[in-house]
Amino acid sequence: MQNNLLLPTLGCWLLLLFCGPQVWAQTSQEQIQQLLLEEQKQLGLSPSDLSEWRIYDRHQSKQTGVEHIYIRQMYQGIEVQNAVINLNLKNGQLVSLGNRFEANLAQRVLAGSAQITPATAIQKAADALYLPPLQNLRELESSGPTSYLFSPAGISLENIPLKLCYQPGPEGEIRLAWDLSIYQTNKQHWWSLRIDAQNGEILGQEDWIKHCSFADHAFGNCSRPDVPHLPTVSGTLANNALPAQYRVFAEPLESPNHGSRTLEVDPADTTASPLGWHDTDGQTGAEYSITRGNNVHAYEDRAAADQPGYSPDGGSALNFDFPLNMNQQPAAYEDAAITNLFYWNNLTHDVWYHYGFDEASGNFQENNYGRGGQGGDYVFAEAQDGGGTNNANFGTPPEGSSPTMQMFLWTNGGGATSLLDVNSPSSIAGTYTATEGSFGPNAPTTPITEDLVLANDATAPDPNDACDPLANAASLSGKIAVVYRGNCTFIAKVQAAEAAGALAVIVINNTAGAPITMGGTGTSNIPSIMISDTDGAAIVAEMANGTVNASIGNFSTNFDKDGDFDNGIIAHEYGHGISTRLTGGASNSGCLGNAEQMGEGWSDYFGLMMTIEPGDQATDVRGIGTFATGQATTGTGIRPAPYTTDMAVNSYTYGDVNNTNLSEPHGVGFVWATALWDLNWALIDQYGYDADLYNGTAGNNMAMNLVINGIKLQPCSPGFVDGRDAILQADQLLYGGANQCLIWEVFARRGLGASADQGSSNNRSDQTEAFDLPTSCQTPVTAPTANFNSLLVSACGSSVNFEDQSTDVPQQWRWDFGDGNTDTLPNPSHSYSANGSYNVVLVVSNSLGSDTVSSIVTISIPTAPTAANQTICPGSTSISANTSSNSVIWYDAQGTPLDTSITFVTPNLNNNTTYQMEGVTFYPRSFVGIDSAGASGNGGYHNTGFTGSQNFEAFKPLVIVSGWIDAGNAGPRTIYLWDANDGSGNIVDQVTINAVGGPQRVELGLEVPGPGNYSLGGTSINLFRNNAGASYPYVVPGLLSINSSSATTGPLDFWYYVYDWEVEEAPCRSPFGNVSLNVNNGAVFSYTASDLDLSFTDQSANASSWAWDFGDGNSSSLQNPTHSYNLPGTYTITLTVNGNSSCVYSETITITESSIQNLANGNSMQLQPNPAKEISTLSFSQPLESEQRLELISLDGRLLNSWPLAIGQSRLEIDLQQLVPAFYILRLTDKNGSHSLRLLVQ
Repeated sequence: MQNNLLLPTLGCWLLLLFCGPQVWAQTSQEQIQQLLLEEQKQLGLSPSDLSEWRIYDRHQSKQTGVEHIYIRQMYQGIEVQNAVINLNLKNGQLVSLGNRFEANLAQRVLAGSAQITPATAIQKAADALYLPPLQNLRELESSGPTSYLFSPAGISLENIPLKLCYQPGPEGEIRLAWDLSIYQTNKQHWWSLRIDAQNGEILGQEDWIKHCSFADHAFGNCSRPDVPHLPTVSGTLANNALPAQYRVFAEPLESPNHGSRTLEVDPADTTASPLGWHDTDGQTGAEYSITRGNNVHAYEDRAAADQPGYSPDGGSALNFDFPLNMNQQPAAYEDAAITNLFYWNNLTHDVWYHYGFDEASGNFQENNYGRGGQGGDYVFAEAQDGGGTNNANFGTPPEGSSPTMQMFLWTNGGGATSLLDVNSPSSIAGTYTATEGSFGPNAPTTPITEDLVLANDATAPDPNDACDPLANAASLSGKIAVVYRGNCTFIAKVQAAEAAGALAVIVINNTAGAPITMGGTGTSNIPSIMISDTDGAAIVAEMANGTVNASIGNFSTNFDKDGDFDNGIIAHEYGHGISTRLTGGASNSGCLGNAEQMGEGWSDYFGLMMTIEPGDQATDVRGIGTFATGQATTGTGIRPAPYTTDMAVNSYTYGDVNNTNLSEPHGVGFVWATALWDLNWALIDQYGYDADLYNGTAGNNMAMNLVINGIKLQPCSPGFVDGRDAILQADQLLYGGANQCLIWEVFARRGLGASADQGSSNNRSDQTEAFDLPTSCQTPVTAPTANFNSLLVSACGSSVNFEDQSTDVPQQWRWDFGDGNTDTLPNPSHSYSANGSYNVVLVVSNSLGSDTVSSIVTISIPTAPTAANQTICPGSTSISANTSSNSVIWYDAQGTPLDTSITFVTPNLNNNTTYQMEGVTFYPRSFVGIDSAGASGNGGYHNTGFTGSQNFEAFKPLVIVSGWIDAGNAGPRTIYLWDANDGSGNIVDQVTINAVGGPQRVELGLEVPGPGNYSLGGTSINLFRNNAGASYPYVVPGLLSINSSSATTGPLDFWYYVYDWEVEEAPCRSPFGNVSLNVNNGAVFSYTASDLDLSFTDQSANASSWAWDFGDGNSSSLQNPTHSYNLPGTYTITLTVNGNSSCVYSETITITESSIQNLANGNSMQLQPNPAKEISTLSFSQPLESEQRLELISLDGRLLNSWPLAIGQSRLEIDLQQLVPAFYILRLTDKNGSHSLRLLVQ
């Protein structure tokens, strides 16, 4: 772990702290995008899926030097719920990446805009949560049409934020939704909900508050507003340098049962809390003399009020030394209890700060002292909270908003108490041990006395579990219902009985052992209790013989126990905040809502690590909550077994998570914490124990460091294998990988060995445990025997994947690829640069010897297509490729496919353009599997959480082009291709199709990369599947064999979802060739005219020859010719350059003689317009000095009209409307002669 630098004086240290914040070179958005595109194929994402995202969190870990970056996927400016990628980089290099982006995003988003208003969404949420009517709901602010803030409206302690998001659905669809959070006024639930923006349905619902009982908990994705600073009555004081002191059950004591209180003097850690526990302004001296400061405000909340209650005052000396007598109700010793709660919150803050839960990573502080993060989010710690009993919880909103810890009282020692008295018959009368549910009202002090009735839903597998509609609902009315545990949630059973009119519910445990605390989310208005299976069997047996009458109530006379003294539970609850803030980034509280998440496990681990005592042993028994539940220190606590490395006492392994009788999330987390506790002791065995939790360097400190930094490295919505791999990665970063085999041995012992498979982290029942070690951690007994396989990545490419198949524990590998390149990975990939046969040599070795094997790899890469470069004029042209392939794919410069033919006709081009050519040889297609005619009669639509798939073996790379399906309804479906049987292993490829209801053929385009075992199918997909009639195998010789299905019973009878596969061998692709088209400007010319004589000037670019056509039968090959026309008229002149018919320019010109004639005495006459249609005007530059006559004459000499012109006249308008289009002569005559102009009438 990192050692802290101690500087000589506090003043100097503060100067560095507040004036010199840490700076590091942040990875740019462009660099991140490049990294994502490089990993695109491995991530199973398209460039479109990676095109829109935003960074919402980033920080650098002091312990590892890793920069943690968290990005959220977006679509058209709106975030996708929990679609997160976390990137971990060191020195600019990618260390690891966790991917939770949605693939094929654009295709899966359902079209449509928000149809319900934000206010309506809040009403829909309130209705779904059975909350009181809204009161004065007001919009407080908005950020455009996608983000709003509303008033609490009487249903929330906080303002209600809303924003639009996209919510992935169970069948692959992605819907537009309103994302909002409501902190219920009883402080028992802090809901994050997604409301369908089209119809108001609830699409997703999680609780940010995590309870210590067995309830289900998850976390959302919204931000709540900052919590205001609440004033204290007399809790502020001037600067005070006196050391604070607290009389508490100090670390490492877990509870009053583990030792006595001591007076702890100035326990604040100078690194994590540099100005003590009562500072908030960053200046020397405390701001508060009560149990409030920078990290936490601890107060009583017996009234479950909306505001902080009483806090003990230590005075100016900050002396929190209060008496404690537990032989009375807890309210009498609240000062001591609140002080203990304040101390342990601060202690937990300070300890885990040293392992990486600091300001930059999102810890809980009012003032972050300039060290990163947002601040303003110290913990509200509520002692003796009146909102419940026998429980505790911790609500963690995103960074910048304060979390709340609620510590409850535990009745009669908590857990098993006197809640059930059987009154008759006498043979079973007496008091029975029972536990209350964490939901609904507690057992009343005035007992409910009634006859017992066994619920009956008449439905297998258990007709008495109340999981289906009740057949004897009328018999339950006014009675105490009895039901069995299992097959549905506790709350569902109780709600079913309540709906039938039952007054209370007794749940009988269906597994051996004591009753457990029933958890769940939902509303119930009747009390519920659980009894053991043994007691339940005796009562039900007597019920079969006659009436059994009982009373449910709180018959205890013992004083309640105060959870504020169960330090393990305090650390546990605080731990929920740590794991929530560190997984997926501090601004995202939604990354621990999946089924296999380990939040409860980390919290148990945090509590255990804070309470290890010197002299403890690995095999000691450690229970969680033994004080609160009234057990001995060696008790089991509130978990299925105590924590110990002794497999005879705690034998739980990863495979037990598949057992749904193990509760979620608490039972799931318990298995994870079991492995972490083993890891701690393995490291202590190796490196010893250090009681210094802040700066120690022993095994327990290393375990704490590994776990915290592993949480930072893991992806959003992690599973056990994700968590294991993150801890292994943390060891590489922290300790140079010195503990890899120790870590592997610990996890393998608990079923998380090298070949363990977590399946989907959203499914807690699809795990495959394994107890094997990687070969690097095995002990060889003989020298290895070398062997390997080679696989061309594509049918005719240059990239080869090599797979080591050596036996007898090879531990080192050296590959020689035969082209001068080598590698030391067990399973490397290599790309050859030229065709040929290469002798590949593998040498494997271990501590006992080595062995060598070689094999010939032949590379046959098709040559790139070629085509002649061309110089063309603007327009279209055709290009013919020379290739040995049977097709050519043409691409533009951006890589967009344009055509698939040997000859490509370009679009019209005006600029120089380069095209890429790829030679592709396509192979014949085949159809295989049950065809559409066989997909009927035997089966039906299948839409469960079971992963249905077809298992097949590929003999070479291939493409599943299309398939036939029958959809139960219209909507998107995602078909997956896995690299192992039964929908396990890694997702190799996937496609989302938009199906219509009913039968249809759909395009798939799924690429199978090479030989091996694969499976094709999906989950919750609502497609037809056969449960009989299959006749395996279905074979395309040399290509693939479909061998079975994933059915757990009758795998050779079932067929899942995709029928009549259309398949082809993967096409053979060549390298790319290029062809360039140089576009010149074409033929261009200009001209000048003098009467009937024209001079032409060529303006063409890159012209080397010219062909002129003057439109009167004459031509020229000169570059700049002249030409004289015999007659005026309209002529089309055409220029062709370079002999290319596409490089032609033409222009139509009307040629006339001059329309101006000079007269005597400097006078002139002009005719305008000419040519003309209706009127042309004859004008003189000077008034006439003598009388003259103007005549209009046809070309054949006929006089058509005449006009006298008087002295002084300067113009004459000539009406042409009666003239046919033709040339005419205007002749002006005076005593000195005549002058003529030619007129063209159009």
